Amino acid sequence: MKLDYIARETFTNLRRNVTLTIAAIMTVAVSLALFGSTLLLNQGVDNVSARWKDGITLIAFLKADITDEQRDAVETFIDDHPEVKRWRYVDREESHAEAMRLFDRNEAMKQRLEANPELVPDSYRLTPTADDVDLMASMGEELAAMPGVLQVTDERESVQTVVGVSEFAQRAMLVVGIGLLVAALLLILNAIRMAMYARRREIEVMKLVGATNWFIRVPFMLEGIIQGLIGAVFALGAVFALDRFMQRAAQHEDYRAIMEGFVATSSELWITVGVVLMLGVVIGAAGSGWALSRFLKV
Repeated sequence: MKLDYIARETFTNLRRNVTLTIAAIMTVAVSLALFGSTLLLNQGVDNVSARWKDGITLIAFLKADITDEQRDAVETFIDDHPEVKRWRYVDREESHAEAMRLFDRNEAMKQRLEANPELVPDSYRLTPTADDVDLMASMGEELAAMPGVLQVTDERESVQTVVGVSEFAQRAMLVVGIGLLVAALLLILNAIRMAMYARRREIEVMKLVGATNWFIRVPFMLEGIIQGLIGAVFALGAVFALDRFMQRAAQHEDYRAIMEGFVATSSELWITVGVVLMLGVVIGAAGSGWALSRFLKV
């Protein structure tokens, strides 16, 4: 099978149905942009809620110069407090590893962490017995007033709000994205059908003179795959734009407390890129394959 024949026929098919080709590419782009953004948001939600997944609602960060007596006093307070359901100590090594993961895309912060592994203090992470905001605030004030305690954070309500809104947005975007993916598949199918219908006599003659189904099929399949792949490339522009927006929000002073972990890591971003590109190829191949299955039964 000659490559020049395949390239020529594929380009001819794309040019002949230019309106449908553009419509299919744009539909694939929009649907994959929504789908890829949903994946990226899902990874952000997982990251930002990682430290809260065990029900932790209070974090007491310790000063670097805390004494053994002060540490014992803090642990005694936590142990004896009737409203503490469970707690655990997180040393600096674990805190540093967590911070490196959360700030994976923030180069300035990563450099600071690498230069000073003790930048993130060790901490106690507590889960109260009841989801009472006033109770957590009172407990946090008592802990913050103790010698050796640097800061107490209670971001549960804010984190739950971010997670709740993000999960709703993910579901909505996923439903719309899947609907548009189906629409893109049907558009590619119709584009291939029209191309094959316009050349039905030529296809019949080719089959009569001994052309195999694959000889006829390859240019049309490439047409669908190219449409899907181009749409996927456009979709990646939206995915990278969303990722950049998340990075900037994470570095903004007003949102840093909640958004600092709401950024996908480099590996998660490139996994999303791979999934989007693969889906573009699969949609194009599926649409063209569906159309070809009917017209080659002559």
